[in-house]
Amino acid sequence: MTKTEIIQRNVRFNQWVQSLESLSNEEWLSPVKPGKWSIAEIIAHLTYWDRYFLKERYPKIKAGARLPRSIDVHVMNQGASLYARSGVSKKEIIKEFLETRDLLIKAINARSEEELDAPFYNREHPETLRKCLITFCEHDRHHKHQIEDFLHKAPEVEEMN
Repeated sequence: MTKTEIIQRNVRFNQWVQSLESLSNEEWLSPVKPGKWSIAEIIAHLTYWDRYFLKERYPKIKAGARLPRSIDVHVMNQGASLYARSGVSKKEIIKEFLETRDLLIKAINARSEEELDAPFYNREHPETLRKCLITFCEHDRHHKHQIEDFLHKAPEVEEMN
């Protein structure tokens, strides 16, 4: 995937997230499945990870760099979930996501195709920025499918006894 394609995916994802402003508060705050997050929590989760990546990881990704162990995933996700359930508005969560993702798009645009392919080490595993960004696109797609499945789910049909 080229840098332009990665950027285009992010721009389209931003547009899709912006469309979530039209959801009712019930849709926004209801778990997408029993025991799963709400849409609010999913979008906050994406924002938290984008912020972390931009502040803590992205500046250190250079050819030959050795990145230390990442933060505790559970702690990060719990923080995003608590924030989304704190009473913050749908408009604010979406605004924060869009602002943060726009910063990520600018950061991607600032790197050359060659820089995207420069190998570095995430702990001891060889990695490239391009691979990371493609993984992020897949992560976005996973959560988009979760949300769309929830929003387009047919009403449950009661079983006849």
